[in-house]
Amino acid sequence: MLGSLYKYELKKLFSAKINLTLMIGSVIILVFLAISSVFENRELPGEEARALDGRVIDGQLFSETEPGLRKENGRTILQLSEGYEKYAPVLNMIMPLTGDDFDFSRLAGTGFYDLRSQKIDQRFEKQSLTEEEIAYWKGQESEVPKPFVYHYHSGPSSLLKSFQALGFFILLLSAAGLSGVYAGETADNMNQLLLCSRFGKKELYQIKFAAGITWILAAAVLLILALLIPYCIIYGMDGTGEMLQLVKPLSMLPYSIGHMLAVCTVIFLLAAVLFAAVTMLLSVVTQNALAVTGGLLGCLIVDLFAVVPDRFRLLETIWSLRPNAILMNTGFVNYRLIRLAGRFFQGFQAAPVIYILISIAALLIGRVKYSRLQVGR
Repeated sequence: MLGSLYKYELKKLFSAKINLTLMIGSVIILVFLAISSVFENRELPGEEARALDGRVIDGQLFSETEPGLRKENGRTILQLSEGYEKYAPVLNMIMPLTGDDFDFSRLAGTGFYDLRSQKIDQRFEKQSLTEEEIAYWKGQESEVPKPFVYHYHSGPSSLLKSFQALGFFILLLSAAGLSGVYAGETADNMNQLLLCSRFGKKELYQIKFAAGITWILAAAVLLILALLIPYCIIYGMDGTGEMLQLVKPLSMLPYSIGHMLAVCTVIFLLAAVLFAAVTMLLSVVTQNALAVTGGLLGCLIVDLFAVVPDRFRLLETIWSLRPNAILMNTGFVNYRLIRLAGRFFQGFQAAPVIYILISIAALLIGRVKYSRLQVGR
């Protein structure tokens, strides 16, 4: 009988019109974003992007790129002219270090690596890293091979950069799709019947919670596939084993793009569980689906625009652990570390543990609250 209730709750979630509409809409938008990336002149498919494969990233390569850049008032603007599209991957590596406006002569010889080191040192100072933290990162950096060698990686790099969008969509689906899991009972005047169920409040709460987690994980997998399949068709997934610095040149992690894709996938799925657990907790507490949805969408807006200054070290460290901060890949170039039991942990290493603990806490708090609901409410 408990299994039948679980299936019934799943059926309600998967057949709800708002859930179906949001999920189909999200998939369509993500597929469109994947296809439109071809026209942005940042990630190129096919042989054109493979023209630089195997080239050492050095002054010689940058000198070949310079004639294809636009000049404006005597300045070099990092925008490619027609016929130089194959050098788009070079600009992807330069822009995080320089911005759009730059004196290209600084990249002669080993200038790119000197500029990268200078930029990293500036971030060390800005983030007020301790000597121990700097020593940790120097050890990581020593394992990063240099000079960098370009290899085609448009498919996996596009997917890696898209996890930020995935994070926003899964929060939206959670806010709208799960806000009524418990609150809907009150709105439909069904709580009197359900809370008198012979299986008891505890079992009913756990069934609904399990169904909500199942639904959000299914939605999360569908969103990943909505990007993965188009990217595989357009670009292929060659380059998954290439160095992360081809995508994030300021990263000091000696890992591959595929390694970080796996990290992002795990964090994304755990973030989906976290969002679902918090949404369902709020649904129990407020008994108002509209209030839950509005509150979570408000948090999404804050997430998009709020910035915590680096000088507030503890607060900034906590803020940087939120799911969308990790998923937008800033975790790969955020050098602040979390120290626990004499060991250093990076943000993306600590975040999964925190998400699991918060999800468990939401489950337990929600169960207590649900068990105290009165039939007469």
